Amino acid sequence: MARRSRARSRASRALSRLVSALCALALFAAAGVSADPGADLGRALLTMRNTKAKPDFSEGTYADSATALEEVRRVVRENERFMRLETMRETRGGYSSELLVVTVEPSLGVDPDPGSASSAPPVSGIDKTRVLYNYGEHGRELITVEVALELLRAFALGPDHVASLASPTAGTREQTRAAYLSSVFKIVPMENVNGRAKVEAGDWCERKNGRGVDCNRNWAVDWGVKAPDYDPYEEYPGTAPFSEPEAFMLKSLLDDFRPHVWVNVHSGMEALFLPFDHKAQEPTGPGADAMRTILRAINSAHCGDRCVVAGGGLGVGYLAHGTATDYVYVAAKVPVTFTWEIYGDQEAHYLDCFRMFNPIDKTHKEEVVAAWVGAGVSLLPMLRAHPDVPMRAALDAEGLGGGDASGGAAEIGASAARLRGGGGGGVGGGGGAGARAKPLPSELTHLRWDAAGTGS
Repeated sequence: MARRSRARSRASRALSRLVSALCALALFAAAGVSADPGADLGRALLTMRNTKAKPDFSEGTYADSATALEEVRRVVRENERFMRLETMRETRGGYSSELLVVTVEPSLGVDPDPGSASSAPPVSGIDKTRVLYNYGEHGRELITVEVALELLRAFALGPDHVASLASPTAGTREQTRAAYLSSVFKIVPMENVNGRAKVEAGDWCERKNGRGVDCNRNWAVDWGVKAPDYDPYEEYPGTAPFSEPEAFMLKSLLDDFRPHVWVNVHSGMEALFLPFDHKAQEPTGPGADAMRTILRAINSAHCGDRCVVAGGGLGVGYLAHGTATDYVYVAAKVPVTFTWEIYGDQEAHYLDCFRMFNPIDKTHKEEVVAAWVGAGVSLLPMLRAHPDVPMRAALDAEGLGGGDASGGAAEIGASAARLRGGGGGGVGGGGGAGARAKPLPSELTHLRWDAAGTGS
């Protein structure tokens, strides 16, 4: 796996590298030496142009926040049989926010067919798998909200359509359909509505909430620890754990829903992370092994084997403290806990944040959305590989389990290997639809991660 590193302050670190490279360029030029990596680095940095990209909401590639949230309401309103909408509101220290939460219980929308076991509600006595998908935690990551919207639209089209979106490596159509009907979802399409408003007002690099706190540093596990490269502009954690209404409401949702599965969706790079963020370690044991197997399969099926697959603190090359994912895994004890980084333009100028975190053209944006809606569906039958999730029992009850949990994991891994022609997981080449990354020269590989940053 290629080493990934990142500076907390994109501007200061990138400028520091630029100054160092230019100094090296001047020194080597004075000495009559031209073949210097620092010179190449300086020239490369100088050629990075800030295109000052921003979306034209009027032409429809991206929805502004008001349009996006109204679309959420429309989808729920037209599918009230199996969807419902809750608006949570909270004020903390004089600062207020709200959280729209969509509950989707697919089996309530299906009329039982006596001739088809997979169309009926789950067998009595077997828990449904509870899945929480969270999007829009950082305001600048518009693409994640677009994925949430398209996922809800897909769910509205029914279980047969949903099953058609999964990778064949995830399971059969019947397994995917049954897994979908055996699940109940809480979907947060835009966690950070106030931060998103600041972005739409013109601050395209803003990731924090409406009063300058990073929603993904405001959780209680290792809260407030400041790494050597801590940057308050990017990741100020607030005055105390859950001081912010966004994190407080999301924690309340976790406490009430008690999910088996948590997926926090970000952009800024291509990566599939499991815990931990606050230390350079990964969980161990059968459940952790299943999480890794699932992520490798998602990488092959939906990320073209380009995604980093690792614990967050290992895979991105820096430690993050007070994150949602670590709290969900360590404190809330959710057995399947992931952070998905679904897109990043690593060649963008460090201040060209809309381009850095979001695909620009409509075709590319639609490719990314389709890939990660598909990943959200493929995950469901893959959960049969995890020993602490009831998906295996639900599929076994319908004759669709395909063996025990360890067998399911092996089956997923073998199917993914067949799809990619026997290639390995982790970072590598591939032609998936997730993003279209251009390789950098080897001497610049570290630069594209340091200068850009990630979403989480």
